[in-house]
Amino acid sequence: MHNVLFPFSAENLECYLKKSKTGDYLLRYLNELDAKTCIIEERYIDKDYMIDYQKFYSRSFEKYTRETTRIHIFDKEISEKEFKKALNGKYKQLIKSYLGFIIVKPVFFDIDKEEPLIGRTLLKTYLKEEGNLKRYFIREKYHVSLFGIPLDIESLPFQDQDIGVGMCATIALWVASQPLVNPYGIPKLSPAEITEIATLQPTPNRRFPSVSGLDVNQMVNYIQSVGLDVEPIEAHEEIIPIAVKAYINARLPLIALVALYKNGENEEDYDWHAAVISGYKCDEKRNIKELYVHDDAIGPYNKVKSMNGNFKFWDNEWIRKEDYDKCEVYDLLVPVYSKIRLTFFAIFSVLEEKNTQVKSSEIAHELYLYTIRKYKKELLGARIEDKMEILKMFLPRFLWVIRTYYKNEPFRDDIYDGTSVYARHCKTVNYR
Repeated sequence: MHNVLFPFSAENLECYLKKSKTGDYLLRYLNELDAKTCIIEERYIDKDYMIDYQKFYSRSFEKYTRETTRIHIFDKEISEKEFKKALNGKYKQLIKSYLGFIIVKPVFFDIDKEEPLIGRTLLKTYLKEEGNLKRYFIREKYHVSLFGIPLDIESLPFQDQDIGVGMCATIALWVASQPLVNPYGIPKLSPAEITEIATLQPTPNRRFPSVSGLDVNQMVNYIQSVGLDVEPIEAHEEIIPIAVKAYINARLPLIALVALYKNGENEEDYDWHAAVISGYKCDEKRNIKELYVHDDAIGPYNKVKSMNGNFKFWDNEWIRKEDYDKCEVYDLLVPVYSKIRLTFFAIFSVLEEKNTQVKSSEIAHELYLYTIRKYKKELLGARIEDKMEILKMFLPRFLWVIRTYYKNEPFRDDIYDGTSVYARHCKTVNYR
């Protein structure tokens, strides 16, 4: 059998990842997940790359292949003998130890072909709990076939930006669209297709190659063109954690529009960037301690810490490794279903009013966006008053919930109609 299996290490993957900066990040990330074994598919047809190939690379003078390389990773040491047994139907250990896959495209950042682009990649998230800290992620279950062996991974897809078909804004839209395909029926498109639709909103820049990337109006144009709407949120210091918790709870990714500053005091000297907030970590008092960001210039689930407790300013690889002085979030764009009509700032004003009425440090409020199905499922396991009545109650499909905590325990939910244009209170749920 052709040798497609070997221990996970930077040395063994060097011939595939070469000098890829994203590849270096992925190696570090997988080391944190305790990766042990790689299995390689040398010739893999990836749908997203195939569409991009058809629309752009197949028409180039240089010969690009249609095939990618897919690297599967496991957190168990797998021998050749065990792998042969798996191919004969005994593959339970592979299922349990699967960490996901990385696709390496036959396309490169530079002309000397030493930095290959990372294609559609799905990797396991960090553990949900870390001591008293809890993590929350947006993720979907994806079915993977490795030489016929059925594997599953719960993740949010990632890939590099590609100057040929789409820069950071295109990839941010691609990432943010992935968990919205099934629940809201939007099309599943490749980066090239996203760029084509977004650039129907004209600018003086080229479509392909996508050297300048998309502007904000083009990003909004794409989101609205596929049947969704956009919730724009001005990223004030106190708003970011509230918005992150509310929308991550509803499995709606937040696209962060970021200014990257160099040269110290010169506020005009910045680079524009877009990335997707895909999760967060919080303490027992629900204070966010870390964000997880799909950044097409860094990698998936990139850890972002706050600057002095303020998530308007990020402390991550842009500061630590890329020599930027400041990474500032100035806006958030949230793709939302059009029937979620009650805007974030309309319900935020209700939350603010409640906060002004708080007289005790032991009382706190949190804002969450729910579907009715998820909310009632959560209530099934909760200790609430009049549970039968609440579960049978007729409620809209989307709900904004302001949850009151007393001594860090749920005390009351105030439910608001998420499909209304104003903050209409529907029901109060009391916890026991």
